[in-house]
Amino acid sequence: MGVNQLVSAVHHEFPPPTRPVGLGDGGWAPPPASSDERLAQEVEAVLHAVADRLARRVAELGQQMRRPEVVSDRWTLMAELQAFRADFRVRIGDLVYLTAAAFADVRREEVVPGYAHQVGARAALRAAAADLRRSLQGRLERAAKAEARARPALARQVAESLAAFVSLPASVALRTPQKHQVLELRARLLDTATQAELAPDALPGLVEPYLTALDEQMEEVTRTWLVVHDRAVWATCGMKLEQADMHLSLGSRGAERVLAEAVEAAGALQGRSPPFDAFLRKARQEAGDGLEEAGARELLTRFRERLAALPFS
Repeated sequence: MGVNQLVSAVHHEFPPPTRPVGLGDGGWAPPPASSDERLAQEVEAVLHAVADRLARRVAELGQQMRRPEVVSDRWTLMAELQAFRADFRVRIGDLVYLTAAAFADVRREEVVPGYAHQVGARAALRAAAADLRRSLQGRLERAAKAEARARPALARQVAESLAAFVSLPASVALRTPQKHQVLELRARLLDTATQAELAPDALPGLVEPYLTALDEQMEEVTRTWLVVHDRAVWATCGMKLEQADMHLSLGSRGAERVLAEAVEAAGALQGRSPPFDAFLRKARQEAGDGLEEAGARELLTRFRERLAALPFS
């Protein structure tokens, strides 16, 4: 079913209530006769509000598609279509979630098709972006110490890292302008790499502005998609750490297993905080090497400290 068909179906199946003559927006209306009637009115209000907004967005899309500057540039056209498609998906998801939540205690991922996949894709994107940032920063540090004739090779390596990033499955969650930005930077780096020598500020001048933009993009991803996800992962890790503490107090070898599970679960928070990412890399190595009681206690303490320091707002 298309968006226009959905809007028509809402208006047909749930026609807006007619107001008595003489009643303005602030006029009196009889209260709902029962809680079921109140919920029905609430759901109908949500349906009408979302349908009206969808109709306006369809009209806006039609106007955008008539603008020469939009249809003449493929990147602009793709960006507009992707933005409208994402907005339609979110608004329809809001409609489904709010109407279902009026009648039952449900989570969004339980009733909105594809929502859990979308959240998982954004978490994977954030993790991939954190890996990319670490890789690019490492190459910038090497470039700062390298001789001028060695820097073109580092520019090619940075370009290869960007190409690998956009080819990852996680990059599907990137918006079109963000993909365009990566590809433009890659092209500029490859062009720069053709020079025999590069000045010390050549690579930083290209890469550092992108890293700043990447940080802003991932902050937006976290704020828009991952707040509830991150809190759920945080709670899961906290529960695992509590279990590990209990195992340690009983002298049980279960502490090692539960700590390893907590480290694995915490991987879904990668990219949320650079200090936590650094802790997580070390914790994975420690858990993989095996933990004796002293090591388990030390890891448990650091894990709790890092969880408590995560920037939840």
